[in-house]
Amino acid sequence: MTQEVSEKQIETAIDTIRKYVAEITGQDSTDAEIARALTRYFVLKEICEHIEMQRQNPEW
Repeated sequence: MTQEVSEKQIETAIDTIRKYVAEITGQDSTDAEIARALTRYFVLKEICEHIEMQRQNPEW
């Protein structure tokens, strides 16, 4: 995977977070709010578990 592809995927993921938060709360999120949320233990644990699941089931 190239760095350009990786950066685009990260931008898409963050845009998805922005849209979801705005849809659910009715307010836009800030970069700082997203950054804090992504570094919470629970979120990190969920991301790690998801990556492990993808590695075990690449077609998933």
